[in-house]
Amino acid sequence: MRVLLLLFCMFLYGCATPHASFETEQLKTNEVLGAGYEKLDGKLYRIFCGGNGYADYSFVKNTCMYNTAKFVDEHGYKYFSMLVNTGDTDKSTSGYVSNGMFIPYEIVKHSQYYTILFLTKEETKKASNFYKVSDYYEKDEINQKE
Repeated sequence: MRVLLLLFCMFLYGCATPHASFETEQLKTNEVLGAGYEKLDGKLYRIFCGGNGYADYSFVKNTCMYNTAKFVDEHGYKYFSMLVNTGDTDKSTSGYVSNGMFIPYEIVKHSQYYTILFLTKEETKKASNFYKVSDYYEKDEINQKE
């Protein structure tokens, strides 16, 4: 009985959608996990954020802006310019069988790709468009004490 319970728990764990942040500089492998970055050159990065079939477009976009702002802040900058901003929607159809009838449903996964450049306060004077980190991310009190 314990073996069956253990196998069932392992099955449920395998079905869970993992959550990833920008902790690993492996963009291609983290696309599976939902987030990642790739250093292109100097202060230039490519950011990826994706959602599962349950996350709507606005949630994915807002989460990506939050994670991007946090990522920029962790690198010691307060501003960033978004050089490229592209979104992607992947639709696939799946289904299940109920009472001998196939019931199809559509899975929609949204993702965002940003190419960003870290900016100093002085560099924002020359930039035509830029984002302020504090508009999207604020450190909580616990992180400020560290």
